[in-house]
Amino acid sequence: MAMKILDIPTSSISEVKRSPMEIFQRADKEAAGVYVFNREKVAGVMLTQNQYESLNKEVDELYDQIADLIAEKRLLNEKVATFSDSEVRGEIANEQPTIDEDDGWE
Repeated sequence: MAMKILDIPTSSISEVKRSPMEIFQRADKEAAGVYVFNREKVAGVMLTQNQYESLNKEVDELYDQIADLIAEKRLLNEKVATFSDSEVRGEIANEQPTIDEDDGWE
């Protein structure tokens, strides 16, 4: 049985040293990371800034989905104890909140 050759863009360390911008352009053109090899072993993967930021955004969204699913699962458990805001925070829960316009959140 012949080895399957992966259909991914690749480069060598030597090519990266000669022209790193060409590797970034290839990553952009192929819409995929370029695997950089050093002596037949993967040394790393080069991505454009947009590709990197997109991956990070996707990971953050997936973590949010996982957190939501964990919370939903806990709430579906009939044995879970739930508490009201007043039970958790006490009297402060009934007070009007003060808003600091200079805290950077608005």
